[in-house]
Amino acid sequence: MVNVTLRQATSLEYGTAVLGTTVLLVLGHTGCGAVKAAIEGKEVPGQISALYPHIQPAIDHAGSDLAAVVKTNAEIQARLLRESSPVIRLMVKENKVKVVSGVYNIATGKVTLL
Repeated sequence: MVNVTLRQATSLEYGTAVLGTTVLLVLGHTGCGAVKAAIEGKEVPGQISALYPHIQPAIDHAGSDLAAVVKTNAEIQARLLRESSPVIRLMVKENKVKVVSGVYNIATGKVTLL
């Protein structure tokens, strides 16, 4: 997940506050093309490059290693979700919801929680 839109944030807030969702998982994946393109700074088709500024903090922290950036990006995005939504932030504080991050390994099908 990179940069939650208002519509997505409201859906997540509704899911937690109204429907009772207790865990939100921010999941990166191995070999992520958007992260790879952001690391390389290459021109890409469509709107993929609009994600670059949201991935850049992970690149700044983790360098140019794709796996490290994917992991760091998932952690950063989970933190932003915990902090940016007043509804989710309060529910985390009250231990009513957890926001966790992980990485999905496309080759093995396994998820590693971070």
